[in-house]
This record gives sequence, C-alpha cells and structure tokens, in this order.
Amino acid sequence: MMLYRQLRLAPVRAADASPSQQRLAEERRAREARIRRAAQHPLPASDLIVRPYRAARPAPPAPEPWPPYREPAPWDTLELSARYLVAMPALPRPLTAREIIDEVVARHGVDRAELAGSSRRAPVTAARREASWRIRHEVLVNGRQISLPEIARHLGGRDHTTVLYNIRRYEAELASKALSGKVADFSASKARPDQMPGGGR
Repeated sequence: MMLYRQLRLAPVRAADASPSQQRLAEERRAREARIRRAAQHPLPASDLIVRPYRAARPAPPAPEPWPPYREPAPWDTLELSARYLVAMPALPRPLTAREIIDEVVARHGVDRAELAGSSRRAPVTAARREASWRIRHEVLVNGRQISLPEIARHLGGRDHTTVLYNIRRYEAELASKALSGKVADFSASKARPDQMPGGGR
C-alpha cells in the first residue's frame, strides 16, 4: 500500500524502481491495454435465445357472453303464475300452540286456566294429554319439531317429563281406540247373517 501511494504521489523512474514496483506497473499497463482493445473491438451480438425454464401458461379462453335479457311481458308472467297456482294447491298454514290449545279447550269444555293449572279432573287431564300430543306433532319452531320444555311452558310451566308422559298416554289411548274399533267392526261382520256362508242357514 505504501508503495502504491509512493508511486501515485511521487512516481519514480523505471531505473530506480524496485522489482515489485516494476511488476505492478507492467500489470497496470497490460490491464489498460486490454480495456482499450475491448472498447475498439466489441463482441458480436449472440443469436442465442434464452428461454424460461417453464413455458408460459396459455391465456384462458374468453368467457361466453350472456344472452340478452328480455323483460317478460305482463301477460306471460300472469299466465305462468296462473298455471302454477292452479297446478299446485295452497299448503295449509301450520297451527300454533295457542290455536291448538284453544281448539282442545273448546272440545273438552274446560278453561285455559284449568288446563295450565293443577286441576286433576278427568276432562282437564284428557285435554292436557291431547294438547301435549297435538303440539308435539303439529307445531314447528324454525322448521323443527317443538321440544318438550317448550310444550311444558305452553301448558303452565310443567316439567318436560310430565309432557312426555302425557304424549305416551295419549298415544296408548289412540292405539286402544283403533284396536277397539277394529274389534267392533269384526264383531259386527260376524253378527250379520247375510255375510255368513250359506246365507246364515
């Protein structure tokens, strides 16, 4: 480093230069000569095409245009609506728990206060069983079957196990009525002489 500074600030004659200074001077002259030759004779342009490692993906196809929208005429809409209204019958509106309780109370001749109270009279308990069963199978809450605690709240805040007992008891009553009706029909058919073989002779 000191030699380079001495060479830059106070250059010495070639005869007085040391071997290392002479070698550095020769390398510098050779480097400058290479730079001048490169500037006078530039390299020819290469025809080598550099391709990427992965080819570019093809462009996605253009989406198909939407068909032009045509506003339906009023008579077309009315004709379509009338056709479907005639073909599809109107669905009945589902009943609410209050409506079912009103129907059951009117059928059994009891009051709503008695139904929601602690009365154990036979008409009241029968109305309570029927109301529990009908609410369970006919009332929907947000598209699902109503739960037992919700039925209990409609019937005076009873326990849900009491509601479950009333539902099972009413189902047993329906099954016994259906069985008794079949037995009565079978007995009546046996009692008719015209249905017996040989005309009842």
